[in-house]
Amino acid sequence: MTKRVLITGVGGVGVHAAHLLSMLEGIDLYLGDIRQSRMVAKANCLLDCSFFAGGGRRFPKVHPVTMDLMDVAKTQSQLEEIQPDVVLQLSALLSAQRIRSSVPASVVNKIYNANPVGTGLRPWAPASGVLLTNLMQAIKASGIQTHVVNAAGCDFQHVILSKVGMAPTCGLGDFGLLEPAILRAISDVTGRDTTSMQVYLAGHHSIVMPLMFEGITLDIPYYIRIEQSGQDITQDIDIENNIFPILPRYNSWPADALPSDQEQTAAHAVKIVRAILLDTDELMNLPGPEGLPGCYPVRVNADGVRVFCPPGVSKEELVRINEAGSYAEGFAEIKDDGTVVATDKTIELVEQEFGISWKYKEYAPHQVLEAFNEINDAFVNLTQKYAKR
Repeated sequence: MTKRVLITGVGGVGVHAAHLLSMLEGIDLYLGDIRQSRMVAKANCLLDCSFFAGGGRRFPKVHPVTMDLMDVAKTQSQLEEIQPDVVLQLSALLSAQRIRSSVPASVVNKIYNANPVGTGLRPWAPASGVLLTNLMQAIKASGIQTHVVNAAGCDFQHVILSKVGMAPTCGLGDFGLLEPAILRAISDVTGRDTTSMQVYLAGHHSIVMPLMFEGITLDIPYYIRIEQSGQDITQDIDIENNIFPILPRYNSWPADALPSDQEQTAAHAVKIVRAILLDTDELMNLPGPEGLPGCYPVRVNADGVRVFCPPGVSKEELVRINEAGSYAEGFAEIKDDGTVVATDKTIELVEQEFGISWKYKEYAPHQVLEAFNEINDAFVNLTQKYAKR
């Protein structure tokens, strides 16, 4: 039976994901992006690649769609027409690469990198929230039944949107992306065969960069369990002292990574989409399931994504770990109505570094665009300040 997959935001990750999805049989692939000519070219590129790589035997079904997620009504109409089984949501108004490349590294460490004395992603939450919120509004209004796999701020956006009944199915990437690096490190250090291993991970986006670039946790909480043939071997390996410190040598993200450097993120996304479409009930590690903060072990099937708790740990314990990681990234609280509250330290640093009186240090879901405009204007002014030096 043919399944329909819509990608919203066909940038670097979206292009890689589209190529991987086009290799699967029985999928109608829709490329949704505001750049019409780019979508037509990318659709044709997928057909060309399929011809050459597949010996000219088949062409995938690829449909370019000019889609503007700022237009909720038009997006709703397009969703009703496409009727996607899965939406792979990869769009945002401001990328991490643009932030990192626009100001000195010392400034990035203060306004973006997450640690107990930094602001982390809280100031940038509206940038990942505007288009995602619009998409989820359009899906809700359309009444279609679909699964949304979202890459934009999934460790916290899903919490926000769950408060107003619009949480995506799950996220992708973030702490879950560490699994293959951890396995390769275990294999090299211990000589064990990792093909029979199962990794269970719980942790927030805030711990990812410290681990993968420096091999440290910054005392941000996490959960990890390693099983081999069903037996817990975590203590035998000593993850904290023997594996985490060497993770940077297995890091697949360049320090100056561009969207085109995120092939692994696209592959993670496609693994999730495939498990939903094929109803495989796979165990994975994914962020943002069930509208929760951070990453969890989960099962993925045609019904969606549900948290799977290994022996000896409860969902409540895993949630508390991720809430602590969320605080480390500058989120003091997400209230019952979806209002996002920044930590005092984040407020202090934002007002100092951007030179503003931060109006939207708290914002509700319906204020996400105004909150984005405020921080984006402040960011543009900051980049201009450093460009003159």
